[in-house]
Amino acid sequence: MNALLVFLIVLVILLMLRVPIFVTLGLSSVIVWIYVLGSFNPELLMLHMFVGLDSFTLMAIPLFMLTGELMNSGGVSRRLVDFSLSVVGWIRGGLGFVVILTCMFLAAILGSSSACSAMVGIILIPAMVNRGYKLDFASALVASSGGIGPLIPPSVPLLIYAVTASQSVAQLFVAGYAPGIFIAFAFMVYTYIYARKNNYPAETKPTVKIFFKSLFSALIPLFLPVIIMGGILSGVFTATESAAVAVFYSFIVGFFVYRELKLKDIFTVFLRAAQTTGMMLVVLSCASFLAFVMTFARIPQTMTTILLEVTSTPVAYLLLVNVFLIFVGMFLDAVSAIVILVPVFLPAAITLGIDPVFFGVIMVVNLMIGVLTPPVGMNLFVTSSIAKIDILRLSKAVMPFIAIYFAVILFMIFFPATVMFLPVLFPC
Repeated sequence: MNALLVFLIVLVILLMLRVPIFVTLGLSSVIVWIYVLGSFNPELLMLHMFVGLDSFTLMAIPLFMLTGELMNSGGVSRRLVDFSLSVVGWIRGGLGFVVILTCMFLAAILGSSSACSAMVGIILIPAMVNRGYKLDFASALVASSGGIGPLIPPSVPLLIYAVTASQSVAQLFVAGYAPGIFIAFAFMVYTYIYARKNNYPAETKPTVKIFFKSLFSALIPLFLPVIIMGGILSGVFTATESAAVAVFYSFIVGFFVYRELKLKDIFTVFLRAAQTTGMMLVVLSCASFLAFVMTFARIPQTMTTILLEVTSTPVAYLLLVNVFLIFVGMFLDAVSAIVILVPVFLPAAITLGIDPVFFGVIMVVNLMIGVLTPPVGMNLFVTSSIAKIDILRLSKAVMPFIAIYFAVILFMIFFPATVMFLPVLFPC
């Protein structure tokens, strides 16, 4: 219990001082280690930081990051927007529907929340404002829809949860589809009601020729998710191997098919992918040592005992954990929260009979609220810079969408079969 208090106090103080998260994790681990043993061995720190990254599954992270950068530079987003416009643009509030549908398509390629918001926002926020949409609504919709990115596979947060919790990547990827679709559908319902209330226009209904032209243009990038998930579910390749295939496919599409990816862009593409990957992996390496220290200090067992004394039913436990995650998501990004909290909360969840795959999906959906809440809400910062809107004004505008996230989480908690039916249908 004393080790747990020391860890929490140090963690909170460092976070309040805005110390970088990887330094926070590493320093917290060292202090707890010294508190428990009275001494510290730097070689042990280096060893566990290295071992934490020595994983074949984690190799998928830089590959998926590179896939996203290649697709971004290869002209994919514009083609997906055109296709979405021909599918749903003719509905009242159609540009809002286009935002949501395009984010779903990009989610199946990028797996990144802020990347979805940035790519869609640059194109569609000005278009929506020009068509009479309020800047607040357009910006909030883009920021919130970007949160669908890490839910629909390939998902980096789900991948990291799989490694941290020793669960099947394929099962988590399959389970991620349901909440992603639920949230997208709820956003569409809200957008339609809001559009009717404010008399937002519908776009011109496309001709058959225009529809098929946009479809054929978007088929190539839309085939990438089929390759990724089809290969994983059929057992042809693992998640990491599928990421390598995705990189090769993205390069061929951008360089040879669309011809929008140039040789001079390659260095920048690799650099951006390396920077994003480096930020994630340095956190994971420090978190690996933290996990070792927490296990040695029996912090997960202590937390399990405390939590089980507070509640003894799965539903009550999930509600309690989600309240905590909402608070944590305001200060930590999803990757950091997962690597810190999974060893703490998962043992009690398993004791109560909660499926680890379901628990992982719940965690990721909840942590997506964090991208919409200050002070660390990445989607707020990305979208506000694109739309030139005050971040406090944007924070207020996203509140209805945060409420939708809450509603979906509650629906999942009380009806877990709506999430788990896909992993049951596709065991892997």
